[in-house]
Amino acid sequence: MTICPLLNKIVTLPLVKIIRFLFNCVLLKSPLAILIIVVASFSSSAETFEAGQVFRDCPVCPEMVAIPTGKFAMGSNTGKVRERPLTPISIKKFIAIGKYELTFDEWDVCYKMLGCSTKPEDRGWGRGRRPVININYKDIKEYLVWITKKTQNIYRLPSEAEWEYSNRAGTNTEYWWGNNMVLGSANCRNCGTPWSGINTSPVGQFRPNYWGLYDTHGNVFEIVSDCWTPNHNNARNDGAPVIIKNCNSRVIKGGAWYYLPKVARSASRARNDDRVFSYVVGVRIAREIK
Repeated sequence: MTICPLLNKIVTLPLVKIIRFLFNCVLLKSPLAILIIVVASFSSSAETFEAGQVFRDCPVCPEMVAIPTGKFAMGSNTGKVRERPLTPISIKKFIAIGKYELTFDEWDVCYKMLGCSTKPEDRGWGRGRRPVININYKDIKEYLVWITKKTQNIYRLPSEAEWEYSNRAGTNTEYWWGNNMVLGSANCRNCGTPWSGINTSPVGQFRPNYWGLYDTHGNVFEIVSDCWTPNHNNARNDGAPVIIKNCNSRVIKGGAWYYLPKVARSASRARNDDRVFSYVVGVRIAREIK
């Protein structure tokens, strides 16, 4: 029986390359070839994404960006008390984060398909590609349940650590581009855009950060999964969310069109009651990678 060269390396290749490799070998009719194909098919059930890869699970699903694992320091030792202490975090598992804030277009699909019970108001600013607003924590959970069931992939809110890690995109400055607000770089008050201090902007109007995420500073606050705590004393070094008993409010991150640039800093954090919906608060969702 003729043995294909480099057989011991085959199993490290993607499934398509494995099959092509085997067809180029005389081994195709052997039991060993069949065994390799079966094993490769089983192994391919685990998802493989390159860091920064953009994908969507269905035509009406949000675009997601695969986020690399790594380490960073969350918070600030020079900012407000609630941003302290600077905490070392290690993100050890690949996840995907929304390329954009969740939009009205995406939310309205959930509503039309009866997955979401609320059709939030847009204040006359327009729907479409503007970030969905006027939703509360319960509403967001409905959307996450719906899209998880639709795609058979686990969608959830990012933790505060995952959110800030993705926002910083490998930087340690106040904003992903540096320590000072650059006019025209984000939708926040006095930030030099047509929407600043007036209303939300359609997503994707400004430069993305180094990992390809848009509007991580300004536009709307983004709810994360962590219960509100007054500082980072209880932050988990593995990046998991802080969950406390009788939790009724979440951390929101990123600032908004109505607020000054300092509120949009990467380390900045604020509190939002789970029952409250607002025209300055939206969401950016996460997806687990198998």
